[in-house]
Amino acid sequence: MSSSEAILSNLTASHPAEQQFYENVGALLSSKLYHQLTVAVLDFTSDKSNLHISSDFNNFYILYNDILSNAELKIKSKLNPLMLARIAWNTAQTVVPTQPQKGVEILTELIESFSVKASASSSPPSRSAFASGTPSNPPAPHAKLYAESKLHLLQMDVEKVKLFLKENSVILKELSISTESEVAAVHSAYYQTAMDLYKRVGPADAFYKQAIQFLHYTPPAEVEDAKSLARDLCLAALVGKGVYNLGTVVYENSELLATLKGETDGFLVELMESAAVGNVGAFEALETHRVYLERNGCDIKAIQEKILLLGLVNLVFEKESGERTMAFSDIAKRLQVDLEQVEWIAMKALSLGLIKGSMDQVDGIIDVTWVMPRVLDQKMMTALAKRFGEWYDKVSETKDFMGERIPAF
Repeated sequence: MSSSEAILSNLTASHPAEQQFYENVGALLSSKLYHQLTVAVLDFTSDKSNLHISSDFNNFYILYNDILSNAELKIKSKLNPLMLARIAWNTAQTVVPTQPQKGVEILTELIESFSVKASASSSPPSRSAFASGTPSNPPAPHAKLYAESKLHLLQMDVEKVKLFLKENSVILKELSISTESEVAAVHSAYYQTAMDLYKRVGPADAFYKQAIQFLHYTPPAEVEDAKSLARDLCLAALVGKGVYNLGTVVYENSELLATLKGETDGFLVELMESAAVGNVGAFEALETHRVYLERNGCDIKAIQEKILLLGLVNLVFEKESGERTMAFSDIAKRLQVDLEQVEWIAMKALSLGLIKGSMDQVDGIIDVTWVMPRVLDQKMMTALAKRFGEWYDKVSETKDFMGERIPAF
C-alpha cells in the first residue's frame, strides 16, 4: 500500500461517512487527474461541516499537508495555483485558533514556493521538462496575491499591509479585465484585507469603500461573521464622509442586512432604509438609540444632516425634469425644518455635488438641473419606468405633430 493510500485509508476509518470522497481522491491521484483532484479537495474544504478536529487529528490539514503538499507524491507543482492557495487558506483557518503560528507557516511556505516557481520560470524550460510531457503549471501572480492577502489578514501589521495594498493595486487592476471567473476570489481576499485594515485605523468612509468592494466579489454564503460586517457597514455608511448612496447597502446588500433582523442592533436596518430615502422620521430612531450610536463613534448631528440632504435629493428625484423648480417652503414642509434652514441645506447639497442647479434666495426658489445617480428600490424603479413611458408618449406626440406640418414637395 502506498503512503497516499494509507493516509486516505486512515481518514476513511476515522469518518466512514466520507468514504466515497476519500475513495474519489485516491482514484484521481492514481489517474493523475490533478485538476479534478484540486477541485474536489477545494469543494470539500470549503464546507466547514466536513471539518473534523481532535487533539491530534485535523482532516483538512492531513489532506493539504500529507496529500497535496507531500514531497514524495510530487504533485504540488501540477495543481492549479489559485485553487491550491484557497485550500491552504481553508486549512490555515482550522489551525489558527489553537496554533496561530502553524496557520502562518502554511501560507508562508506556499508563498515561498510560488516565488521559487516564478524564478525558475524566468529561465528557459529544460529539455527534460518537455520530455516528461507533464510540465508544471506556469507561475500565477494572482495565486500569490491571494495567499499574501490572507497572510496579512492573519498578521495585521498596519504599515506592511498599507505597503502591500499599494504595491499590488496594479496586479489587481490587471485582474479586473480577466475573463477567469475564479479570480473573483483574489479580489475578495485583497479587499477583505483592506477592509480589516481600515476597520482598525479608519476613516469610516475608507472602510465603507473597501467593504463594498469585498461584498461585490464575495458570495453572501462565504462572508465570515456576516452580522458583524452588516453592523459595521451600516455604521460606516451613516457616518462616512462623502457616503451618500446608501442604497448600495440597503438594496444591493439586503441579504447581508437581513442577518441583523431580530438582533439587538437590528434597528440599524430600518434606520438605513429610512436614511437612504431621506425620511426624517429616522430622527426618532436616532434619539431612541442615541446611546448605542454614540458608543459606536457616531455623530448624531452629522447623521441628521446626511438624512436631510438625502431628503432633498429624493424630493428632486420624485419631480419631473420640467418641474424641478421648487419653493423653499415646499422643501421645508417635506424635510420638516424651519424655512430659514432650507437655504443652508440647498447650498450644502450643491457644494457636495449631490445636485446641480441655481438658487434664488430673494424669491426663495431653487432650480435643479441634475441629481446624483444612486441605487433605486423596486418602488423607485417602477416610478422611473412610468416616467419613461410618459416621456415616450410625449416624444411620439411631438413627432406626429411635426410630421403633419411638414409641407409635401
